[in-house]
Amino acid sequence: MIFLSPRREVPEDSPAAGIEWGDEEDPLQELLDQALVRIDQLEKSAKAGEHEHGQLRRRLDRLERQLGALMAARTAERDDLPGAEHGEHQALARRYRTLVEQRLLNFARRYSERCDRVMDHPERERSYRLMGLLSQQLFTDDLKSSREIVRRLHLPEGDGHIENALTTLRGHCSELATEIQRAGLHHSWGMECTPGVALDPARQEQWPSCDEGAPVLFVMAPAYIVNGRSYCLQYVYTSL
Repeated sequence: MIFLSPRREVPEDSPAAGIEWGDEEDPLQELLDQALVRIDQLEKSAKAGEHEHGQLRRRLDRLERQLGALMAARTAERDDLPGAEHGEHQALARRYRTLVEQRLLNFARRYSERCDRVMDHPERERSYRLMGLLSQQLFTDDLKSSREIVRRLHLPEGDGHIENALTTLRGHCSELATEIQRAGLHHSWGMECTPGVALDPARQEQWPSCDEGAPVLFVMAPAYIVNGRSYCLQYVYTSL
């Protein structure tokens, strides 16, 4: 920090009375001007970099579309090779996993203590069991209304907050289902599970808080399968 001393007061009879003293604030002002110039340069560099990044992103998008079209043309007559549709399903699989891990889990945690169908199970399992029940209702070709799902899950039917929250969740699942249908190829949801058997790593993945070596108790979210290939494994709950 720079401290400025008060302006010098020189007696009239002093030998230094005729000396003109420079403004002591000039060095500080010069530093400030230099800093402002530097900031301006950095802002211009940042804008230039942002512009270049945008151009690169657009070129990459065009290249991806061209490669997708080329791959689709080369593999259109072959069922054993991945085509553009497979790439779309990979992106949709990531959306599906995020939907399960965030929105379904949040809903289940919030309302599991109000769901009669899970109350006879240990408290630590209730949210995850409600997730499994939700998955059966939401990931299907026969998607029911929010009110019907509330009834099937034995949630309080007169609670508008629950039905509104479920309507929002159902909307995300319906949107995902529409995108999956639009992508093409045959898809299915794998809910099949035999409780009490060992985890099958080829088609199942335990929930992170569960023991991989413990037997499977129930499915929390189905596998996402396209043309017989699992793009997302089953999420299963095992003994802790």
